[in-house]
Amino acid sequence: MAPADLPESEESVDLILRHVTHRFPEDFARALLPPGTPVTSATWLDTQVTSRQRRLDRALEVVVTGLRRLEHAEWQLKWRNDIPLRVFEYHVLTALSVSHEPVPPRIRSTVVLLSGREAPWPGEGVYETSPHGERFTGVRFAIDAVYQRTIAELTARGPLWMMFAPLAVDADPKAMARVLGSMREQVNESEFVELAVALTVMADVDERNRGLRHAILPLLREEIIMESWVYTQGKLKGLEEGKLEGLEEGKVTTTLRTLHGLFVRRVGRSPDEAEEQLLTQRAGAISPESLLDVVELPGGAFLAWLHESR
Repeated sequence: MAPADLPESEESVDLILRHVTHRFPEDFARALLPPGTPVTSATWLDTQVTSRQRRLDRALEVVVTGLRRLEHAEWQLKWRNDIPLRVFEYHVLTALSVSHEPVPPRIRSTVVLLSGREAPWPGEGVYETSPHGERFTGVRFAIDAVYQRTIAELTARGPLWMMFAPLAVDADPKAMARVLGSMREQVNESEFVELAVALTVMADVDERNRGLRHAILPLLREEIIMESWVYTQGKLKGLEEGKLEGLEEGKVTTTLRTLHGLFVRRVGRSPDEAEEQLLTQRAGAISPESLLDVVELPGGAFLAWLHESR
């Protein structure tokens, strides 16, 4: 597969990470919380500030020892000076979105860095609004530089975090083979497909330029890449940007293949003639961003979404 066949921009990487993390909410939550914290449940929520008609990124609702909290992560290829302000803005808007609840959940943010300086990062960043010398007001947030961690540290966090292995300080070709082996042992086939291709995408953004993509691809069957949501998103992005021929027709065809594959995996059978027509209608109307939400629907919810168009 050529490098252009997979999405590489920061926006695409963010979309990929949101997709994959939504399949492993508990792995995601446990890595953000202190070691050994008992997590009762972890669920992604849609949040919206009604008074401002503004839709926010989804937050992870975590129940720890009976108490609800919201965990939010910002994926960043590298540090930018506006990150603290962005985290502060999200924190305030998220607080507004749940302010109507009798007991609003507490909120915490984490900035996950995928590349940057070699010097260690502090464990915490701040956006301060209080005057100098006065008691702190503003937002504190955690900083998790995954590219400064070892493969062992990432693997210990669970299958989800193995996709960052190409960014680890001790990553090499032999380690990639071990990571893929561990992934296969711990997840089902569909989860392995998405994690393995996300692993390849992470190798593309590795600023240490160790060429780990060339070590990973021979270990994967080509159909794994072709059938993955990550690959399909990359094709859709390319279609939107005018990089491939037959834009609209190709976009609908690619999306239809994705929806058809989702139907078979979620429902457990092939669609009938009427359902094929509905899939075709949906493929012509759905956006790549909406496709992200549909990919995560279980069988019953997927069928309900499909028949909404009637």
